[in-house]
Amino acid sequence: MAPRVADAKSHLEEFSEILVDQRIRGQKVLVAPPHFLQIQVSDGYSVGRWFGELRGGDQEKRLRIKTLVDRCSYYTDCVSVDELQSQEVEYTCAGQAAQGLFVAFTLDGLAVSLCSSDQWNVPSIEFEKSWIDEQDLHTRTLTVLHACRAAHLEVHVEWLRQRQPPPPANGVELWNERLGLFPSLDFCASVEDQIKSLGGNGVRFKLVMRGLRALQHYCESWNTDNFDIHGLTNASGESQSTLNMYSDERTFRCPDGEYRIFEWHLKKGDTRIHFFDFPGPKRILVGYVGGHLRISSQ
Repeated sequence: MAPRVADAKSHLEEFSEILVDQRIRGQKVLVAPPHFLQIQVSDGYSVGRWFGELRGGDQEKRLRIKTLVDRCSYYTDCVSVDELQSQEVEYTCAGQAAQGLFVAFTLDGLAVSLCSSDQWNVPSIEFEKSWIDEQDLHTRTLTVLHACRAAHLEVHVEWLRQRQPPPPANGVELWNERLGLFPSLDFCASVEDQIKSLGGNGVRFKLVMRGLRALQHYCESWNTDNFDIHGLTNASGESQSTLNMYSDERTFRCPDGEYRIFEWHLKKGDTRIHFFDFPGPKRILVGYVGGHLRISSQ
């Protein structure tokens, strides 16, 4: 454990930067030890307590971490209990049990740890597998990719690139993979059926993919206090005359239960993506995906 709470917070902050780093793309899965949130990082200071303190900070970052934690798998979900608790095989690192390193190695994944000492401040970690065969003790050194700082990911760029999943083949896959593909975008419930109905060979599916990528890219580079529609190509608001006549067609129920008018829209061929900006957390809410809605000049 860290000797001071301030040190524990610093270690967890570095850990969290890895979890949300954009170099790790696709569907992320956090594989954690049992009772992850209850782990004591410093005397009287747990992972869960640190996470609770994030409520007043970067809300986008907190949401992305919360999504990973809520959907995390545990060691025994990925490796059998017999392997983890075998009396005949032991996995250790610097004399300490190393179940997490063993799980990462087995899954061909990236081991992530807190930078609590120089031992962990490396982009790869060696650990020992020891077992007894016919009364003889055998030992094998294993190596697993590792990160305890976001800077370590730069060493793993090619490895991460090779593990990027193929793009979704149709609307159903796009919807199911949306959290990994577009971590800064949220979607109204009505958008689900609109996206799922898109066939992979259709022009609209490709246009929607391009549009959502453009919105995600905008969020990733959003460095001002306000939203600027001019930062997007082929995007605009609606004329007042159109809003006077057809604002109801652009009003959608949002995840928070509120109804909002989505006048901002991307224009991709005959496809429109209507969205609402949230400058505070620097997120974009998508309210409609489909054909051109009616305008006053029609």
